[in-house]
Amino acid sequence: MNKTGKEQSTPKRRDAVYQLLQQCKIASAKEISKKLHVSEMTIRRDFEYLENKGLVERTHGGTIISNRYNTALLFSQKNMLHIEAKQAIARSAAAYIQPYDTIFLNSGTTTMRIFPFITAEHVKIITNNPCIPLDEISENIEVISTGGIYNTESLTLVGGIANTSVGNVWATKSFIGIDGIDVNCGLTTPVEQESYINRLMIEHTRGNIIIVADSSKIGKISRFRVAPITSIHILITDTDISNTDVEKFTNAGIQVIKASFL
Repeated sequence: MNKTGKEQSTPKRRDAVYQLLQQCKIASAKEISKKLHVSEMTIRRDFEYLENKGLVERTHGGTIISNRYNTALLFSQKNMLHIEAKQAIARSAAAYIQPYDTIFLNSGTTTMRIFPFITAEHVKIITNNPCIPLDEISENIEVISTGGIYNTESLTLVGGIANTSVGNVWATKSFIGIDGIDVNCGLTTPVEQESYINRLMIEHTRGNIIIVADSSKIGKISRFRVAPITSIHILITDTDISNTDVEKFTNAGIQVIKASFL
C-alpha cells in the first residue's frame, strides 16, 4: 500500500504528485492535496519544484504535464523521478553481477545507478552512457564506452559507431533500462536510435537479459519497439508493482524481483 501524508518522503510524494497528474491530465493543488492527505501549500511547493524541472506547466485551470518533451523526457528530468525506487533497483541489480562477467549496461537513470553498487571483481562493462560516475567505480571494473553520436537531451551515445561497438561484443549479461514494458507490446522507447542499440545489446547477450525499470514504466507503451517480452529473463522493479502485473510477467516466463527500500 502506498504511503500518504507525513509518512512519505519528499521525493516519493513528488513522484506521487507527478503520477496523479499523468492520470488526471489536469488538477488543482486542492484536488491533489485531498488525494495525498497533505496541505495545499505543500502541493503548491511540489508543483513549483516540478515546474522548475520542466516536468509540469501551471495554467489558470490547474497544473498539467509539460508538453515540451512529451515524447522523451530529458535525462535531467528523468533523473529526478522515482529516485528511491531506482536506487533500490540498482542495488538489487548489482547483486547479479559476478566476477569476470562482461556486461552490457545501456544508458539510463536507473542503469547509471548500478555502477557504485558493483562489488564483483574483474568485470568488463560496455555502455553507451556518457554519464558514468567514474569516482564511484571500483578499480577492478573495466568500463568501455561505445562511442557514437551524443544525444544532448537523453544523454546517450547512439548511431553507427555505437551500434558497431555493441555488435562486436558477446556479453554474459545485459542490464537494460527501458521507458515502457508491457506484456503484450514488449519493450519500447520514444527514441528510434536508442531502440536499435538496446536491441543489439539484447541480441548480443549469451546469458540473462535483465530489465531494470521502476513500476511507473509497467504497462507503458512508447513509440519504438525494442524487443518482445519473450526476449527477457528477469525484471527488477520496485515494490509498488501490482500483484496482477507480477502474475502477468510470471506467466510470460519472466522472474520478477521486487527491490525494497532500505
